[in-house]
Amino acid sequence: MSYQKQLVHGAWDEDPTIGGAVNYLGNLVDGPKRPLPANTVARFGPEAKRFYAKTLDFHLDGDVGIGDLVYASTFWAQDDKIVNEYSEYMQYLNQYANPPDTTFNATTQQAFNCLTDPINGSGFSGCNPSNQYFSYEQHIDRWSNELRLQSHGQGPFHWLGGVYWEKTRDILDEIYYMPGLQTAGQQWQATTTYYGIPGAVPPHPGDWYSYSGRSDYLQTTEFVNITYEILPKLQIELGTVHFHSDFSADDYGGFWFQPQSPSTGSGSSHKWNSKAGISYKPLDGLLVYADWAQGFRDGGFNNGLPSGCTANGVPTHFTPDTLTNYELGFKATMDDKRIQWDTAFYYMPWKNLQTLVFDPNICPSSSFDANVGDARVYGAESDLKYNPTPRLSLEYSMSYNDARVTSANTSGAFAVTPGERLPYDPYFSYSGNARYEAPVTDGVHGYAQLEVMHKGDMWNDLDNSGSNGLPRVLQPGYTVGNVRVGLNSPITHWFTELYVTNVTNKNAVIYTNEGNFDLRYTRNEPRVYGLRVSYRWGKAAGAE
Repeated sequence: MSYQKQLVHGAWDEDPTIGGAVNYLGNLVDGPKRPLPANTVARFGPEAKRFYAKTLDFHLDGDVGIGDLVYASTFWAQDDKIVNEYSEYMQYLNQYANPPDTTFNATTQQAFNCLTDPINGSGFSGCNPSNQYFSYEQHIDRWSNELRLQSHGQGPFHWLGGVYWEKTRDILDEIYYMPGLQTAGQQWQATTTYYGIPGAVPPHPGDWYSYSGRSDYLQTTEFVNITYEILPKLQIELGTVHFHSDFSADDYGGFWFQPQSPSTGSGSSHKWNSKAGISYKPLDGLLVYADWAQGFRDGGFNNGLPSGCTANGVPTHFTPDTLTNYELGFKATMDDKRIQWDTAFYYMPWKNLQTLVFDPNICPSSSFDANVGDARVYGAESDLKYNPTPRLSLEYSMSYNDARVTSANTSGAFAVTPGERLPYDPYFSYSGNARYEAPVTDGVHGYAQLEVMHKGDMWNDLDNSGSNGLPRVLQPGYTVGNVRVGLNSPITHWFTELYVTNVTNKNAVIYTNEGNFDLRYTRNEPRVYGLRVSYRWGKAAGAE
């Protein structure tokens, strides 16, 4: 059983344009290059996050004669509340629409904060600031159960079979607030009169748009896996999984002054996934293998979409996307097992790629999911561990990925471009560490450790999948290093460590957000100096 609570106040991202007219390449529009200003934000409303998570686990296993039976059950629940400033919506709404939207744009929305406005024949006057923020509350609970039976370890033939059941309920409430709303203003009066409720005021102060919904998701899986040793050094593996899901949603909401009616939807899917592999040990300490495996993400539907969104090509349903992995690799140990080297090469065709799209020019009120095209991934990964002496250990891992779109399934504003790289997938990534440990006194060991992590450059979005008319951003690669020095005393149970993370104080971009109509960077944690002291209860190492 576990319980976790997290409270966060303020913004965790920054606007790189603050402090100078900076474009997306980090250059002054009318001047020479300079570094992007760091740790700068501009918010005009509250921002906070609250998370509560609870978990309850039950596990039962035993020998039932023909095999080992395992039953596992987990109940998990999480309550979230997010308050986020969203004033950019008031400024940039539909500014990229072609042809221009004359009924739902920044001018019409800002007019609701004024007493008079040019839309109703008068100039702007008596205006409050055009700010907006939203409150998003969500409750998710999930109950899962798994029952599996597997053979004992003797003999050349091994098998495993089982079933899995999982039920998820997701309840959410979202309200968009305009604190400066002028219910006595011309635009407000004209709007409420148009909808037959003249003079009406929202149910909550500043309530502009509200939305409530519930979705239920049930999945069941039956699976079986077998391995057989054809020869002492040759083994094959086969497996298959049958997946079934049922999902439904009930949504209610919109601009409160408009007629509202519940929106419901449901669906289901079936999928078979299989895998096959063969492994061979030509030498002691060397294993080579070839694998083939399938995977997928379930489909669903975009519930509660206004008719204007579907008229612009937004799909009501999206189908599962499937990924097939073809892999060749080896696992080797050398030099009396002081060297361990694992390497794999893979190719993965990706069909009906799912992605989340948010573009107010297509669907002003909500984001939606769509199958935008096909893609493929090929690459390699390698892990090397070396212990040249009992006191010194070295580890290094690297990966190379080339992930690109191969074809487009859609047309229009959210069509992808064949050949473009998939987002958040760098070409090169690597990490390594070196650790030296030696006795300092009887019962006390000291150690020093150096860690290095690198991630290559990567795009933040698909080229034309919907980004409010803003260009996608190529996030630069970065390298971060950490240093640790410590003392361990298993006899006294005390452990002490001094550490410095991000030694070079690298100001790296780890996430780019353009969903608020502007450019926002989330950067990594700056350099941190720390001291960690811990005490462990229990029998000392080596004690009788």
